[in-house]
Amino acid sequence: MVASRSSSRLAALAALGLLALAAEARAEEGEVVYKRGQFFEDGKSISVSLGFREMLDAGSRERLKNGFATTVVMRVFLYEKSGGAPIAFSARTLRAVYDLWDELYILRVEEPGRTRHLRLRKQADVVDRLTSLYRLPLARLELVRPNVQYFVAVIAEVNPISEALLAEVRNWLRNPSGDARRAGSESFFGSFVSIFVNNKIRSAEKTFRVRSQPFYRRP
Repeated sequence: MVASRSSSRLAALAALGLLALAAEARAEEGEVVYKRGQFFEDGKSISVSLGFREMLDAGSRERLKNGFATTVVMRVFLYEKSGGAPIAFSARTLRAVYDLWDELYILRVEEPGRTRHLRLRKQADVVDRLTSLYRLPLARLELVRPNVQYFVAVIAEVNPISEALLAEVRNWLRNPSGDARRAGSESFFGSFVSIFVNNKIRSAEKTFRVRSQPFYRRP
């Protein structure tokens, strides 16, 4: 990920008519962490940039440096602030491993409809990609009504132990649809409370739940 300057992002946000409404990021509601995201409109869809670098602590980074593979599965949901099931869904998987012989990191990124393979020298660059979304397409513009408040929620799992969940996400990535109703099982399109607050089932070495500030589209 190549991050632009904060001022440029805020200018782009205002120009695109999307307004952030909440205060700075804070952790509350148990395991749910609040993060400030950036939202963009390109005339056809809404996309999001959001980072959570603290998901990979010093131990996780040391393990990565020693050549152990790290897999991250991200599920991304768009909710109306008023509640209910998500109106849109996206996902991505990432697998990073350090090649001790060539002294570089090999990163496989699976996104809707495509797979990329990257070779990176710096661990910081790998961590950025494993712990962030950068202008990830989120929803078709017609799904996001003007003057209605929305927020983005992300479940990021480090080294998931549920093969069924990983297979379901990868199946969706091969045949993506932004419509949350087509995303898969109940685990994909439940309410924010059912997925992010009440669901405490351990399905990975580490699970990071993130909620963005509310935003809305101007007419």
